[in-house]
Amino acid sequence: MRLIMLVALILQMAHAWAEFGTSNRNEDQGITWGLIPYAPIHILEGEYKGQGIADQYLQRAQKALVGYQHFNEVMTPARIWHLITEGEELVCHPSAIKTSKREKIAYFSEAALITPVVRVLMRKTDWQDRLKSKNHLNIADYINANNGVFGIVSQRSYGEKVDEILADSIASGKQIIQTYGQYGSRQLYKMLLRGRIDMMIEYPWVTAYFNKTLIDEGIEVVNLEIADFPRFSPAYAACSRNAEGKAVIDELNKFIRQAVSESSNQQRMINWLDEKEAADFEKDYLEYFNIAN
Repeated sequence: MRLIMLVALILQMAHAWAEFGTSNRNEDQGITWGLIPYAPIHILEGEYKGQGIADQYLQRAQKALVGYQHFNEVMTPARIWHLITEGEELVCHPSAIKTSKREKIAYFSEAALITPVVRVLMRKTDWQDRLKSKNHLNIADYINANNGVFGIVSQRSYGEKVDEILADSIASGKQIIQTYGQYGSRQLYKMLLRGRIDMMIEYPWVTAYFNKTLIDEGIEVVNLEIADFPRFSPAYAACSRNAEGKAVIDELNKFIRQAVSESSNQQRMINWLDEKEAADFEKDYLEYFNIAN
């Protein structure tokens, strides 16, 4: 009888240990999240610290990933993709653009947000004089006509189509100024305000951030859509392409499906858009995620 009771006790302990091990299987699994020092995706300093498009959203997503340890590290996009490519540790990118090339090295979540694509920025006075207030611009035609000095950030991708146009323009000696480093875009924006360049390319939400944080020089800047470009692109989370990364993406998708229908999800982008861009974005968002208005 005692032997039977002892065996039963051992079986109960084994069952309990199995359940404990299953429920805590990720307890020691760490995820390194790459935070890009590119406001307002992540705002790491100043008056708006922690109020970036991805900041509070990432905190919520991490809480939804029960049983993981989360390590936030500031790094460049190049560094994030290098670590993901190596696949030696579990690394995730919280605000990634999906391409066929990247899908070979990473698992991507379902779309968590859409973002307006890059725009051409000009001073309002130049826009009125040169383009007669047209809202679209053909970049190739404009550069080829030598209608001003173009500013870009060196080694940054603006999308395959624009990159090809810029590369051809540089090779043919057109008027293109390049800046370098983490604050290259901020430097270009200041040059635009001061008239040292005539146009640049940037996301409209970055422009809104500059307008809030840079010294007001009394110059109004307009955003022009690029001809034959989509209005927006989906944004995803990406993780290392291994079993651990796939497990994180599967769990993250559950959170995303619930979050996309919440008004706060679209609001995190709207907070960093001007009035016109915000109105267009809201309409695009509801349509893309098939949400009743």
